[in-house]
Amino acid sequence: MNVTERLPFDLSVTKEQRCKVFHLHGRLMDQQQADRLMTTLEDELADGTSTIVLDMGDLQYMNSTGLNILINVLTRTRNAGGDTLLAAVSHSVRQLFIVTKLDTVFIITPTVAEAVAKVGA
Repeated sequence: MNVTERLPFDLSVTKEQRCKVFHLHGRLMDQQQADRLMTTLEDELADGTSTIVLDMGDLQYMNSTGLNILINVLTRTRNAGGDTLLAAVSHSVRQLFIVTKLDTVFIITPTVAEAVAKVGA
């Protein structure tokens, strides 16, 4: 993959049963990219959604800034009485969670369907 094939960060949201799924695409690497994620999260929290699933299946890359952003998302949802679940995390991104031991803090599931099922349980 060369530089021109690297997708910028993008985000879409769908409703699945009793939670919202944030579909992350591209590369999560800086605060400007995070602003859109955090604004969307704040809108969902204001509408009463407190538990979200982050679908990371199309997230190509995340650095330590991206990791910090996800910690912020987790903190906001837990402060609202909910939680943040991660789904379909790629091997390379999952390694970042393992090295930082954050795999013990986040609920990580192999698929979005499994994450949604955990929310509904």
